[in-house]
Amino acid sequence: MLKRNKHFILVIGFLLNSSSFVLEAQKGYKMEFGVMTGVSNYLGEIGGRSKKGRPWLLDLKLAKTRWNESIYMRYKFKPNLSARLALNYLRIEGDDKLSINPGRRYRNLSFRNDIYDLEATLHWLFFDSKQPIGVYSRTSVYFTAYIFAGAGVFHHNPKTLYQGAWVDLQPYKTEGVTYSRFGFAAPLGLGFYVTLNKRRRAHRIGLEINWRYTNTDYLDDISTTYKSPADLPSSTSVALSNRNTEVTKQPAGMEKNYGWRGTLADGVTPVNQAPRGNPNNKDSYISVNITYGIALKANYKRSKGRRIRTVHF
Repeated sequence: MLKRNKHFILVIGFLLNSSSFVLEAQKGYKMEFGVMTGVSNYLGEIGGRSKKGRPWLLDLKLAKTRWNESIYMRYKFKPNLSARLALNYLRIEGDDKLSINPGRRYRNLSFRNDIYDLEATLHWLFFDSKQPIGVYSRTSVYFTAYIFAGAGVFHHNPKTLYQGAWVDLQPYKTEGVTYSRFGFAAPLGLGFYVTLNKRRRAHRIGLEINWRYTNTDYLDDISTTYKSPADLPSSTSVALSNRNTEVTKQPAGMEKNYGWRGTLADGVTPVNQAPRGNPNNKDSYISVNITYGIALKANYKRSKGRRIRTVHF
């Protein structure tokens, strides 16, 4: 009787071990390391066409589309959930000269900004082909689509071209304020990738759109109204604050729409100042990337008659 029980326990143990092995193998690729490359743009005070300002994509200026480069690490901890940590370097630019809106065009402001962004996002895989959509040369192909959201921090430093050289704008306080070069962002986006399955590792190629909403309105160094030259730290600050004076050809009287308007008769109360920007909307930036990653998964090897889990990286 004892011998039979012993054999029964051994059989159950073997089945449980085999089932655990099969279930683990079916979980697929968990860890992924990759790179992204693509283009970037921004939504702020510079852009648009004939109207004074339009929401979201309608206000982008495609002529100022620049680049984005990224590295990332992604971990799949649930069948339909992944977490990713990404480091991004991108550039955004804007120039009033490209606008056909007279109010923006003759304001004559411009900037470029290199942004270093570290973000953590949660990905929901809302479509994941459980079965391969094709097999080519012993390689299975899977398709996955996802949406994501998260949080990030970034460093930025807006500059402008002035007298033939790029100068940092933040130290000059063109609107009489000191804003931080660090900020917080809320990334939100969607993407897809195809997985080329080759045993212990797989290659993933995809496309992704990532829009970051920020807590600052100074990615372009423009936000509120023109300030009194007396409140600005230097003559260069005054020149960078109102660059309409550099425009040689403009409609008669157009220059009155820009710069400090002075004070009322008491010499103290400011006149209703001309807007330099719109403080009601924070700046945001977007990237569209091609992604490439190598996904790795747990594997097993035999050692002295037992299956031992080894993770390949």
